[in-house]
Amino acid sequence: MPVPITETVSPRRLIRDEVFLRLLDAIVDGDLTPGEQLYDAEIEKWVGVSRTPVREALNQLASMGLVEIMPQKRTRVTPIDSVRLRGLIETVGTLLHGVVRDSTALLTDGDKETLRAFAAKATSGDDLSELVKDKSFSDDFINVYVRRLDNKTVARLLSRHLPEIRRALIAAPSTSAFEAGLPYLKTIVDASTAGNADKAAAAVDDYWNKALSQLVDEFAALEKKEN
Repeated sequence: MPVPITETVSPRRLIRDEVFLRLLDAIVDGDLTPGEQLYDAEIEKWVGVSRTPVREALNQLASMGLVEIMPQKRTRVTPIDSVRLRGLIETVGTLLHGVVRDSTALLTDGDKETLRAFAAKATSGDDLSELVKDKSFSDDFINVYVRRLDNKTVARLLSRHLPEIRRALIAAPSTSAFEAGLPYLKTIVDASTAGNADKAAAAVDDYWNKALSQLVDEFAALEKKEN
């Protein structure tokens, strides 16, 4: 397991949280690849902590579906499975339909400015592979609606499932799914900033059910090729 090279944990955060965030970023960003085995000793050396917070972090990631733990056998990064991915996309799409619909009327001028800036960046023609990796997709787009709705249950569900979808977008063989979704992203932003909640929510459905279905198809094709 070639762990990423970073500095040791910050004392300003709880150790278990720091370890979890380091591993989460490494898995989602692809530094730790799907199927890669994880060894406690190497992680302990990487983040400079004892075994207990490492195990706690791995257990938390396992609950999110990003790590597989087989007692007495192995711990590894969960491979990307097209069937599971399709279910996640459907679930998250349904959640976000309601989030965008119900939060549109609550958006502040600052929220709208953030959303417009994201849409401009997404449709600027810049390298899409870099944009896919950019956390602004969650921080400056999805989370704007989530924060404004302020529903802790929904926020918790999305924080659990969105990283797995973002990992798939980053690991995908191409950026075709993300590219196909750009018109829908723009519609979501334009409609919600204009106060049209129903149109924005309908565009959310299009994004998750049409554009991201291409992501599932790409991984299904890879699985078929490998088998």
